[in-house]
Amino acid sequence: MLATVHGDCAVAARFRGAVQSDIESAVVVAEVDGGRAVTPIERLTDDEIDSCFEQPMQRLIASLQTAFHAGAKRIVVVVPTIGMSGGDRHAVHAAFAEAARVLVKSAARQWGANGVTVNAVALSADEFDVDVAVSGPVSIAPRALSGDVDPTSLISWLCASAAGHVTGQTIVCDGGLWM
Repeated sequence: MLATVHGDCAVAARFRGAVQSDIESAVVVAEVDGGRAVTPIERLTDDEIDSCFEQPMQRLIASLQTAFHAGAKRIVVVVPTIGMSGGDRHAVHAAFAEAARVLVKSAARQWGANGVTVNAVALSADEFDVDVAVSGPVSIAPRALSGDVDPTSLISWLCASAAGHVTGQTIVCDGGLWM
């Protein structure tokens, strides 16, 4: 069966119809728009914080709640690596991505008693239109790997019953750019 995919961005569209599972599952994409609010942290306006952090966080929480109440036993949240590294002029995006990872841990602890696992998969920031040069790649891995990364199999595995003992984790799937 196909996993339900929550989100309206290109990253969500990539997984819709592609992620398979043998049990009820959901993929929730943290909708970071790297092209918006590329602003130094001291110049962020309330409107930029609202549109790039508050509103996406509210949608993420609502999507997690929807997945849980729909009976999903495996939930995977897809985030950019910028939350783990920060990024010049992308503080609001980094804060949202990291908040999403903390939310994954909290949901995993809360819903684990119901047999629900919640994990995160972190993709290269460029998947979310954030320039990887500002999001802190620290690896010496060949850059050629980044264009060949397809996290669909990893996400499908995390959505499967076989991954029932993995929860609250973030797995980086970016071809080795962020280590």
